[in-house]
Amino acid sequence: MLYRKKMQELINWKNKENTALLVDGARQVGKTSLIEEFIKSFNNYIEIDFTKDATALSLLLEVKNYDDFVNRLSIISPTKLTSKDDILFLDEIQYFYEIREKRIQANPLFKEQYIDIITLTKEIVNRGEFRIIMSGSLLGVSVLSVNLNPTGYLRKITMYPLDFEEFLLANNISQGIINEIEQCFKTKIPVSDSLNNLLLDKFREYVLVGGFPQAVQGFINDKSFEQTTTSLEIINNWYKADIIKYADKKDRLVILEMYNLLPGEIMMKNRKFIKSHLTNIPNFRNLELKDRFLWLKNAGVAIPTYNVSNPVYPLKISVDHKLVKLFMGDSGLLTHFIFDRDAKRKLLVDPSNVDLGAPYENAAAQLLLAHGFEPRFHSRVKYGEIDFVIEKNMKIIPIEIKAGKPDKKSGLYFHLALNNLLTTHKDIDDSWVFGLTNVRKEAENITMFPIYMIEFVRK
Repeated sequence: MLYRKKMQELINWKNKENTALLVDGARQVGKTSLIEEFIKSFNNYIEIDFTKDATALSLLLEVKNYDDFVNRLSIISPTKLTSKDDILFLDEIQYFYEIREKRIQANPLFKEQYIDIITLTKEIVNRGEFRIIMSGSLLGVSVLSVNLNPTGYLRKITMYPLDFEEFLLANNISQGIINEIEQCFKTKIPVSDSLNNLLLDKFREYVLVGGFPQAVQGFINDKSFEQTTTSLEIINNWYKADIIKYADKKDRLVILEMYNLLPGEIMMKNRKFIKSHLTNIPNFRNLELKDRFLWLKNAGVAIPTYNVSNPVYPLKISVDHKLVKLFMGDSGLLTHFIFDRDAKRKLLVDPSNVDLGAPYENAAAQLLLAHGFEPRFHSRVKYGEIDFVIEKNMKIIPIEIKAGKPDKKSGLYFHLALNNLLTTHKDIDDSWVFGLTNVRKEAENITMFPIYMIEFVRK
């Protein structure tokens, strides 16, 4: 099994918290595999997949109270759960709620007659007779949004595709080397040339493969993108099918068309989503897209990145929702649409003739989100555009992503917009440029980092 950092969060939950746990995330990010490995640390466990066990689904839909729930579990499984060293794992919880909603629509009294599992977690926690962990796909968001809000009895953890550190570990780069380069990032000291070149190559692999566990494992197995391409195409088809299944009827065709347009929109120079490109949708000019962007975000399919009109702390007070760049939730899925297997193989050897700016920027958005940031950018006609603006320790840090090599003579990147911003906002005393370079102090308030160090920008 691939190493996942979220395992430590699960261990901490087991040892330190007295709550139920919900692990959610987009399809195929590795939720089930992680939890299946985790529950082996308990004395006894019961695992129920609602999409595969029709008997269990039927029995648990008609639970009246806690004791009834426990009795029905004894019918489903001979395993007894009698202590906090025992755990119940309910997988694909969104399917339970989907079927429950259908029952309620057919018979409104169903909601009053039978208790739902999330409501039941309060008594499960209070009784303390066993632990409960649930897993759900974010693509069931239209069904889950009301039912799965965390409470004092329910902790929620969101999983994302593998980040770059996890990708390196999967590719046999030692934790010691990773710690070494992280220290270089923190102290702003250059990495050795040989190690820097290796990691620049590995980051390009990461951008092309992405972070879905199946895609990563396929790449590790054959290095030819054969298995990776197959995995990504399956995930793409699932996404499309689930958009049709879960999005509201009035929204589903618009959301599906937005999803289909994503790769082309991201590859455009300014990365911004243009409403007028929705030409297959009747009356597209009158559409309000904000809620559709939010649906794609909540489903883990896309990363809406909104403009910050004034880059001062706190950023959220100056977010402009009318100007948005929409990235894909995984860079590998983006490059799957752009490059075929042969092109990807060639890019691993020689990327010099292809502009990888969009995939690199997408990977940066993906990593910032996974590490606790709300990715935003700053754009003003007068000054230009900054790729990302984050807030860390109550300070604003502009970030530029460069996929090309710096100027041969000076060794620096050209970034007029960043210079304009720093000139007009004297309070910003630190900015970061990530590119195909080594660590280098360009000016008192500008530091250049190799692109892979975006991994170490964390909350």
